[in-house]
Amino acid sequence: MTSGSRNPAEKAKPSFVLTLSLAAVALLAAILYWPTLRLPLIYDDLLHIRIVGGLDFLTVWLPTEAFGFYRPLTFLPLLIIENIFGHYPSWLLHGLNVFQHALNVFLLGALSWRLWSRIHWAVASGLLLAVFPFSYQAISVYGHNVHPTTAGILLLALHTYLSAIRATRRRWAWWGLTAGLFVLGLMSHESAILFGFFAALVQWNDKGQLPTIRNRDFKEWLKRMIGQPWFIFLFAGFVYFVGYQFLPLSRAPQAAFADSSLWFKFLYLIQAAAFPLSWFASLLPPSAGISNVVVLLAFSLAIGLTIWSARNLENRLPLLMGWSWWLLASIVVAVPLSASYLLHGPRLMYLGSVGLALLWPVLLEPIFQLPKAGRLLWVGAILAIVLINWTFVRDRLDSYARLTDPVAIVENVMTDQDSDQGILFVNLPNWLAPERNTYPIGVELVAMMGDYLFIEELINENLLTERPAQAIRFPDLLANQAYTYGIHEQSEGPLLFTDWVPEGSHIFIVSYSDEGPKTRYAGQFIPRDLEHSPIATLGPYEIISSEAEYCEGRVTLTTILSLAEPDKALEKIAPTTSLFVQALDSNGQLIGQADGPPLGLGYDYVKQSLGWQLEDRREFSISDAMVNTVLLGAYDYVTGERYLAQDVELMPLPDNAYSITPKECEMER
Repeated sequence: MTSGSRNPAEKAKPSFVLTLSLAAVALLAAILYWPTLRLPLIYDDLLHIRIVGGLDFLTVWLPTEAFGFYRPLTFLPLLIIENIFGHYPSWLLHGLNVFQHALNVFLLGALSWRLWSRIHWAVASGLLLAVFPFSYQAISVYGHNVHPTTAGILLLALHTYLSAIRATRRRWAWWGLTAGLFVLGLMSHESAILFGFFAALVQWNDKGQLPTIRNRDFKEWLKRMIGQPWFIFLFAGFVYFVGYQFLPLSRAPQAAFADSSLWFKFLYLIQAAAFPLSWFASLLPPSAGISNVVVLLAFSLAIGLTIWSARNLENRLPLLMGWSWWLLASIVVAVPLSASYLLHGPRLMYLGSVGLALLWPVLLEPIFQLPKAGRLLWVGAILAIVLINWTFVRDRLDSYARLTDPVAIVENVMTDQDSDQGILFVNLPNWLAPERNTYPIGVELVAMMGDYLFIEELINENLLTERPAQAIRFPDLLANQAYTYGIHEQSEGPLLFTDWVPEGSHIFIVSYSDEGPKTRYAGQFIPRDLEHSPIATLGPYEIISSEAEYCEGRVTLTTILSLAEPDKALEKIAPTTSLFVQALDSNGQLIGQADGPPLGLGYDYVKQSLGWQLEDRREFSISDAMVNTVLLGAYDYVTGERYLAQDVELMPLPDNAYSITPKECEMER
């Protein structure tokens, strides 16, 4: 295969327009992922921080037995940041991911230009890498930083490799940089063993031809190959791969080669290869059979585009480079990993996306060459791909924001609380995923926690304080929605509650609606205050205090109550006992309400609160009217019957409800 020999001296020099264009594309990549800077530390961030706690600047270079891989560059930045700041600022860690991704976009576009001197290929490759749909997980979580880091190191090493083979003097300096970057790549991720293959592809494209066997002399051809610099890196990668098997690392069982799930791996990988076409499955009725057909058809069309584009000799080597890069990167992740791990880990597609970003501008090149409107059609096709994937990635980032909302709510509430006051999460989301994928094969989830993580890690690293914490599942509050989700739980529920309450008592409940998970602060358990007498009774409850505030169309009611006659209270409380809160206007018309058991937890928890007072907090919206009165009472939500409400003199209260006059917040005044 040849596209004509080239003289390195004839290579076009990058222009100001090219540099500005690639810088703009890199900026777009940063803008796309800028929302991640507001995300807290989640998922594998917490695992890596836990591991770094046992490392120093010497041991970080050694294999970590508790970690399944040898990747010292994963932990070194964390060590440096912790030594500078004393903790791990989430904005900085996420910012590093965004910066590396944007830099990779620039490096890829520049590599495309240096090889083929086509500005539209260079800019398009950068754009496609910037918005590649399966990269969202690798960039949104710093714990997956290894993927953009490794890709960036390899791209930079290919630039220095290209400079070395072109250099006429001081070539040794370029080779030294290349070797150093190769070693750093191996310390970042084991997939860096592919560098020799990538270097060969770069060298063949730079020369404009594949190495040929002259006069059918295979031995002479083999000697020439062994003498090539890319072969040296290839051999070094092989040696590293063999030695890697003997490192003292803990490893999960590996998938068998005969595993029937190889079919799903294949579908997932070819779906990524044909990503601009496999997206069209989202327009068809959801069906596993239809999805498989769409993916296979999309891949077949990509092969057809390859044949079409390869009619032009100058497109053949670029096509070979794009397809080979994707295939090699896919083999590295598909062979050793289980199908479930692969399909749940879109971050694993990041390195392969570099090859696909190089490939697709070339696949569409025949459109560019059409007379009259060809260039406009080509630009339109690229922009359509970019827009579709931009929308997809932003949707995934919005899911991350909704998923991690509990951390922001807790941080806002607990900032001024004593460090010995703990936290109880009810139905804390572990992960979210759309009910139907955009790309049919795989799992388009976003994750906040993992089964190997503890809620204390999430709290301690994001709130910068150590607090007792638990996460429990409360099935009665869960509902089926137009998305799927998992709950993080570390306690089986009420049976362990009494052991936990003395150490902490703030309750945060996550509910699930069509808009996504929503976290509310439900209140707290506080020690019983014997100095303050109740101001009213609501059936089995005594009201110690109750205050309502009206602000910007929302009413917030904070009530401290306890069980009246604790020794006999359980006999008076039906499991279906609840509180009702009603907001009335000046005409006595109902304009808003918030019903539910104290703290939103129900009988199983109330019956364990005999030695405590309950600070119940509920917030709700009202219609466009001024709140005149807030009524608070207790009732049986099955029968609808209200409990007797009495004042301090044991006189019945009107409507069996305690009346509160709300205060207007300062903002409303």
